[in-house]
Amino acid sequence: MLKYLFVFVLFLGSVSSANCQYKILESKGAVEQVHQTIDSIYNLNFDAADIMIADLEKKLGDYPGLLLLKAFYISWKFRPIRQEHESYNLFETYLRQGIEKSEALLNENEENIEANFFLMACHSFLAELYVNNGQNFKALGEAQSAYKHIKIGFDYVDEYPEFNFSSGIFNYYREKYPEENPFYKSVTWFFRSGDKKEGLRMLKKGSQLAIFTEAECLTYLFHIYLRYEDEPQSAIYYARILLNKYPNNLYYISNFVENSIRLETINDIEPYLLRLRKSKQPFYQYLGEIFYGAYLVEKEASLNEALTHLRKADKLGDHGNIRMPHYDSILFYEFGLINKKLGKKDLANDYLKKSIKSAEYKTYRKNAEALLDK
Repeated sequence: MLKYLFVFVLFLGSVSSANCQYKILESKGAVEQVHQTIDSIYNLNFDAADIMIADLEKKLGDYPGLLLLKAFYISWKFRPIRQEHESYNLFETYLRQGIEKSEALLNENEENIEANFFLMACHSFLAELYVNNGQNFKALGEAQSAYKHIKIGFDYVDEYPEFNFSSGIFNYYREKYPEENPFYKSVTWFFRSGDKKEGLRMLKKGSQLAIFTEAECLTYLFHIYLRYEDEPQSAIYYARILLNKYPNNLYYISNFVENSIRLETINDIEPYLLRLRKSKQPFYQYLGEIFYGAYLVEKEASLNEALTHLRKADKLGDHGNIRMPHYDSILFYEFGLINKKLGKKDLANDYLKKSIKSAEYKTYRKNAEALLDK
């Protein structure tokens, strides 16, 4: 549910009282170097990030923030992280070590905001990892562990705009996530009630006022409006900001392409589709072929050509287990749509049923249901 939170600690370090020491501030140039490292990661420039992280290790040692930065790096370089891939254990290890180091800081001072932040971020990262790998009970345990540290952020929203991110995410997802995922309905009693409208307001405020969590506020506003609220016209505003801010980030490129296809505004997306398809990473090739197939259908081009690209995406999805349910739901929907156009009713229905089963969001599920011959 929460991710990419490491950057916030820089803000805490720069505004907190003098009696609360932050190791990252004791090292000359470390703050700016962390900024540069994060920008390199967002732009998928991992060679540059490798050099900077190695230098930060010399300056910061086993600082828990550095462990969280390494996890942040892994989350972008090996997307999506799968349990059978070596990145899973590496990612998990960095976060467990971060938790251990942060708990030691908290034992020294239970009001240490920095330590509370790191614990919130590490547990939240783990919750997301487990959700993405179908380990729902482990994810719930991590969410519960993160929650007690998230609550602290509510007390600092007015003083520190950066806390709008964690508080906004909690407010929105506390109510919306169980609506979309019934598994969690019976266990959310543990958490205080949320407020979806308030959550969106906080995220918008964070996107305008926050410095270090601005990108994540924008990312979630895009995600929420496109996939949960079914408002692609609202989502494209945030997708375009992120694309302009991080032009080399293939994930943000894919978001912009997906949003544009939903809006049927496809005249300018072919160069972006080509960048995805020509990527060296199978995951982005997989996305590129899915969206290129959808683009050809929307463009009313050759259906057979569209099928060729969708089949390529389907094959790529099996490479290294990179499939993700959301994108598979789009893939199968396009297969169903094409076969329906070709008059192959039974085959179309088979694909549409697969799309419905894969869909993570009601917005996408209802599109397939509307096309299905019942």
